[in-house]
Amino acid sequence: MRQSARAFAFFLLISIGAASQSAQATKLTVNCDKQQPIRTALRLLATTNPQGPNTITVSGACKGNIVIQSMDRLTLIAKNGASITDRSNGTLAVVDIEDSRSVTLQGFTINGGGTGILCNTASVCYLTGNTIQRADGLGVGVFAGSHAFLESNVIQNSFFRGATVDGSQLFSSNDVFQGNAAQGIVVAAEAYFVATNSSFLNNAVGVEGATGTVSLIGGTITGSGGDGVILLGGATALFRGPTITGNGGNGVHLEDGSFAGFLAANITGNLSGTDVDCAPQFPITRFVARTGGVTNCVEPASSSKLRAAE
Repeated sequence: MRQSARAFAFFLLISIGAASQSAQATKLTVNCDKQQPIRTALRLLATTNPQGPNTITVSGACKGNIVIQSMDRLTLIAKNGASITDRSNGTLAVVDIEDSRSVTLQGFTINGGGTGILCNTASVCYLTGNTIQRADGLGVGVFAGSHAFLESNVIQNSFFRGATVDGSQLFSSNDVFQGNAAQGIVVAAEAYFVATNSSFLNNAVGVEGATGTVSLIGGTITGSGGDGVILLGGATALFRGPTITGNGGNGVHLEDGSFAGFLAANITGNLSGTDVDCAPQFPITRFVARTGGVTNCVEPASSSKLRAAE
């Protein structure tokens, strides 16, 4: 360890010790421009106070791949536009959160990586106000029974998907998924995704439900190279007010026993000429007339309107 790194670690130990003696939450400061690595602070906290609460305020242009393993009540806050850039040549996550509860990343620019931010192994992750960009694989991955809460992030320009949630839950509010080479998000097996006023702009596909459950509350899906929303393999989607327009294929495409319920939606002006498209593999729709768009979906006449409460 270089002398400057030793001095930084010693300073952190003093800070941690002072916080422990006064029974306060530990608050540390890291400046990557002064060769003060985030991983050093994490390693010391994991040893001295893994259950938290801990806060690390980060400044500068950080380079590396950090792992947060079995740590609870941890907050990382970016100061003055701090960034973390991959050093693994696209093989590792830039931020890998494993078996940790209540981990918050706020305000960072995350550059590159096999995955930008990974929330894995029954973790609970809060991502707020970050820009996650140019990942080789996924911008955000949520797996293995984890719960992720995203607010006001931009997830953009991944060379594959913006996000994948598989066997987990992801809640998105006021986020932007844009310019990703594949889907904005894939909701895979035994997964649950809720988007409230989030936008999916100029992705290959906006949202894909691949056997998972999707709820779209407000927000916009537009500019997709293909379909705005694809539902496959028995996926379920509830539409409560999104606008889905100007996509290169269909607005919504259903097949393979998937279900879509249109409680409120504006699904018009998609370039295939069909706004809600039911493929012949047994899709199910209800209230599709509410979308206002062109459709080939057939449903029982009794289901085209909600019955008045008796």
